[in-house]
Amino acid sequence: MPGLKKPSKEIGNGRREILDHIDKVRIDNKGRLEAVLGQYNNIDTLKFSLDEAALYDRQIRLWGLEAQQRMRISSILISGMRGLSNEICKNLVLAGIGSITIIDHNVVTEEDLGAQFFVTEADIGKNKAIVSADRIRQLNPRVVVTADNNDIRTKSDDFFKPFDLVCLTDCDPYTMIRINEICRVFDKKFYAACTYGFYGYIFCDLKQHEYIVERKVAIPHKDEHEITKLKKNDEYVSFQCALSKADWTEISDRKLKKISPLLWAIQILWKFQQEMGRLPVINDNSDVEKLLSLRNSYLQTIHINNLLVTDEFLITLASFTFAELSPICAILGGVLAQDILNVLSKKGAPINNLFVFDGIQ
Repeated sequence: MPGLKKPSKEIGNGRREILDHIDKVRIDNKGRLEAVLGQYNNIDTLKFSLDEAALYDRQIRLWGLEAQQRMRISSILISGMRGLSNEICKNLVLAGIGSITIIDHNVVTEEDLGAQFFVTEADIGKNKAIVSADRIRQLNPRVVVTADNNDIRTKSDDFFKPFDLVCLTDCDPYTMIRINEICRVFDKKFYAACTYGFYGYIFCDLKQHEYIVERKVAIPHKDEHEITKLKKNDEYVSFQCALSKADWTEISDRKLKKISPLLWAIQILWKFQQEMGRLPVINDNSDVEKLLSLRNSYLQTIHINNLLVTDEFLITLASFTFAELSPICAILGGVLAQDILNVLSKKGAPINNLFVFDGIQ
């Protein structure tokens, strides 16, 4: 074909050469792009169709073919269908992951119509996972979407084995602890997240994670920079280990002041859930008293001043535990989905175990 050079036979894995070659061919020129892909599709790590190359062109240019291929063969489990998980699913499916399984045993209620965009009024009374799956498929038919209408708490350990990554949303601490430990046994990546009105958190346990960080380094005596790639390896702790951290005295007062009180407040909510088996109801005075009592005892145990988590702040957080706000779901869901993509592609530093979001500050 005129205008295209025959690729060199000595291309090794061919990834850099493919990028350079495709970069010279505009995506809107279907004939030329088809020729390029035809020449390189014999490489095992590629095998992209013309439509896929056009669809994921920007991503391929951003993080490379190898990273896109890792996402393309990944299998992810998302538990819970609410506003936050809707945003996560949307972003992951549009990015071109291989397959996604959504699991939720609950049915759609009228309250779900606020922050969730995969369900409609006609779906009230139907299973959330099943009705959401049909609309998630429409976002990207190339992604395999599977729905499971069972309770994740009843699943055996082997159920989680086929997945590369498990993400729980709106789960109780006991379920998070159990599934996190299962993921560690099978060497699977684990995420858990939830929103409480204007607030939210993301927890991740990647166990042992290796990734590449790119940095710009100035070239001496030149107004130019070169990109250097550093390989890093981080070790993560489990959710159970994070909850059991009992002494913060090794952290200076100066650093403690920089830590959001939301970190302690969310852990107090977890303690309440573990003891009571549910979230607090602020209209119930006994729940408020129990919450404040847990605050006093827990912060004293970990050597944190009670003044860091005021009565007003803790009660405000607890009053939002059942609320879903679309903007907060979009922000936290975007952060979490991007972090999952970074982990799957092994590009960039992931979240350092726990991330909390305060939409009011």
